[in-house]
Amino acid sequence: MASRTLSPVRVPAARLGGGSSNRIWFIVGLSATTMISIALLHTLNSNDFRTTISEAWFMIAGSMACFSMSSLLTNRAIQYPGQKSSFVTIPLALLPILMLIALIALGRIYYSRPYLICFASLTTAFSLIRYQVQRRPRARVLAMIPFGDLGLLNSIDQIEFKRMDEPELPDESVDGVVVDMHAELPQEWVKFLADLVMRQVRIYHVASLSESIAGRVSLDHMAAIHVESLQPTPWFNPTKRAIDLIVSILGGLLLLPVGLITALLIRLESKGPAIYRQRRTGINGSEFTLLKFRSMRADAEAGGAQFTEENDPRITRLGRFMRKTRIDELPQLMNILKGEMSLVGPRPERPGFVEEYRKEIPHYQLRHSTRPGLTGWAQIETGYASDTQGTVRKLERDLYYVKYRSISLDCFILYRTLRTVVFGSGAR
Repeated sequence: MASRTLSPVRVPAARLGGGSSNRIWFIVGLSATTMISIALLHTLNSNDFRTTISEAWFMIAGSMACFSMSSLLTNRAIQYPGQKSSFVTIPLALLPILMLIALIALGRIYYSRPYLICFASLTTAFSLIRYQVQRRPRARVLAMIPFGDLGLLNSIDQIEFKRMDEPELPDESVDGVVVDMHAELPQEWVKFLADLVMRQVRIYHVASLSESIAGRVSLDHMAAIHVESLQPTPWFNPTKRAIDLIVSILGGLLLLPVGLITALLIRLESKGPAIYRQRRTGINGSEFTLLKFRSMRADAEAGGAQFTEENDPRITRLGRFMRKTRIDELPQLMNILKGEMSLVGPRPERPGFVEEYRKEIPHYQLRHSTRPGLTGWAQIETGYASDTQGTVRKLERDLYYVKYRSISLDCFILYRTLRTVVFGSGAR
């Protein structure tokens, strides 16, 4: 019987579940928030409403654009694994509106404070409601085509899988079909999948389904991933670099007093320089000098490089606080400004460790296909790694970022990082 291997495709890491269509949510939300806000504007300026509207067109059009941007960011936040708090929608809803307010202030354009407050409040409330509805877990059932490597499905307990013995959908209702796209399939099963496409039945690749739920890329399936599937969209790198430049410049200016005070306290607490310099591996295997506030004793590595352990005695009292709040990473804004690092990406490792990992861990070099970051998906999901096994777990999450990197994922990671800074989790 003839067999055929399906061409691998880059399946987005979309979250199963959801509720109503994103398009319906967008139309209803935009219409409701805009109409209610304009009604408030009419109530406050009923005597001369036409003149007010003619002056407020930029504010109204800008607020609608802000809702669109907020809706897009919320769409992506719903997809990413590892996030259960609906409060992630608050900064996603308010950030575009704050950018609009700054633009209005700089251009001295007409605005209505009650309108902006009303629109911002409604946008935030709508985003919270939508997030709660679409993130609400539902029992899902997928039909499973019994060919290829299906081992990754064993770790997924949120979904019920029904094995198919013949190329026909089960009598009971299913939400889609899962298949190993790299398996050798008999011709009748290939025709069956083509028929499902025509009937608009959802088809999930085993590896992509696992990635979307676990937030990591299994090293066992990396050999089947095409190199082009790891490339971002053409506009991603220029946009990301522009954001890096703006944040590093503004952040450096705003946090300069904090940095000066931190450097003084370090010198007062222990001997040695306030800034710690260390060679790290960057994009495409290049090396650079990473800057950090010194959080350990000056002689911490007199015996050579070693992992940081839990309650490491080499860390000073001030250093423990700096690591918990990530203040020790502030000098890396200079690395970002110079283009050696980015705000978001895999954390840079020492060249010596990199050489060891490349020999021991398959596909380790793929994490260097993007600039290392001040924070990253692996860091917020797993924290620090102190051994090879922990490094493998981090690498699987680094590869998830490399495969699915986008500006919205960067925003999501930055939000999670700020939350980590406030609550102090994941630091050593």
